[in-house]
Amino acid sequence: MNCEVDLSENLRVIGGDAHFSEFTGVHPSKIKQGKLSFNDIIAPHDREKVRRSLFKKNAPYVYLDFSILDKDGNEVFVHCSANSDEITKRSRLTLADVSRSQKKSEELKTRADEMKELIDLVNAGVCLFKVTSDMEFQALYMNKTGREMFGVSKSVYLNRLYKLDDLIQEEDKSAVFQAIGKAMATHKPIDMEIRMFTHKNGVIWCKFGASIHRYDEDGCPVFHGIFSDINDVKMAEEDADEERDLMVRLFKNLPGPLFTADFDAPFMLDVVSSDFIKLIGYSRKEFFEHYGGDLTKLMIPKEVPVARHSLVVTSEGKTTANAVYTIRTKSGKHLIVQDRRRIVARENGERATIGILRDVTERAQNKFETLDI
Repeated sequence: MNCEVDLSENLRVIGGDAHFSEFTGVHPSKIKQGKLSFNDIIAPHDREKVRRSLFKKNAPYVYLDFSILDKDGNEVFVHCSANSDEITKRSRLTLADVSRSQKKSEELKTRADEMKELIDLVNAGVCLFKVTSDMEFQALYMNKTGREMFGVSKSVYLNRLYKLDDLIQEEDKSAVFQAIGKAMATHKPIDMEIRMFTHKNGVIWCKFGASIHRYDEDGCPVFHGIFSDINDVKMAEEDADEERDLMVRLFKNLPGPLFTADFDAPFMLDVVSSDFIKLIGYSRKEFFEHYGGDLTKLMIPKEVPVARHSLVVTSEGKTTANAVYTIRTKSGKHLIVQDRRRIVARENGERATIGILRDVTERAQNKFETLDI
C-alpha cells in the first residue's frame, strides 16, 4: 500500500491508495482533506525512529521497519521505503506488511537460542569456521565445550584474534588442508582423526568432522565442524598396538614352526615364527610379499582341497584340528608335514587358529610306521 505525507506539516497524509484507506479505515475523501496524520498511526514506540529517518538531511531514499496501527488499533509490522523530495517537502511511502516474516524470524531466533543451549550441552567442540582465501580457518562460532577444550574465550574469536588452524599439530596440517580442499571441490564431508593443541599446551587426539554450511558474502566457504576428544580411546589403541607388537615379537621367537591364521581362512597366515621361516626356506619378506602369506602356494596343488577339508571336518565342535600334506621349500625339497591347530577365541569373539608344522617326511616314507595325528 502507498501513501504520501507532507513533511512540513507534521507528516499530514495528503494522499493514499485504496489499500491504505482500507487499512486505516479513513475514507479517501477524508484523507485528501488532511484529516489523517501519519504520525498518529505509527506505533508510539517507533515514532521517534520514523521521524528521524524521514527528516534526515540529504537522504532522498530511506528504508526502515516499524509498526503501524490498523483501523482496529492492532500493531502491524511493516517494511517501508520512502522517497522524499526536499523541495516540495513531500515523501511518498510504500508499506509492505511483513509481520508474518517478523513472527517467523522471532520463532527462528527462539529456536536458534534453544539449539544454542542444546549445542552447549554437547560433549564435543561444535563450531562454524570460515576458510579464507589465504587458507586460514577463521572461527565464527564455538560452543562452550569447544572453548573449554581449546582455551578460547568468546571475545577472542569474535574479534578475529584467533585462527583455528593454529591449533592443529604441524604433522597433521597438510592432511587437514588437503581434506578441506577436497571438500570444497566435491562438497563431500570430512571425517578424520587429527592431533590438536589444548589451552594447556598439551596435545589431544580429536575426531574431526566437517562439511560446508554456506558461502560467505565474499565467496569463502563456511564450514560446520565438530571436534570430539578421542584421546583416551587413541591412547588405549596405541597401548593395544604396542602390546600386540610385543606379543608378535615374542611369538616370532618361540621355538618351533609356529603360525597364526583366521579360522575361516586357515591357510592365510598372519604371523609366523623364525623356525617356520627356517622350515620353508623362504625369508619372511618373500613369504608375505611374494606369496601373500598363503600357505597353499607352497603346497602340492592336489593336496590343498584334502587338507582344507580335513581341517574343517576335524574342527567341528572341537578345540584342535589336524591335517597332513606336502609342501615345497625354497630349495625345491618336498616335505611331508603334519599341521596341528589349536582353535582359540579372540577378544572380539572371532575364532582363530594357532598352528605348528612338524616335518614327518621320514616317518611317512617308512611304510612300516604309522603317523600319530
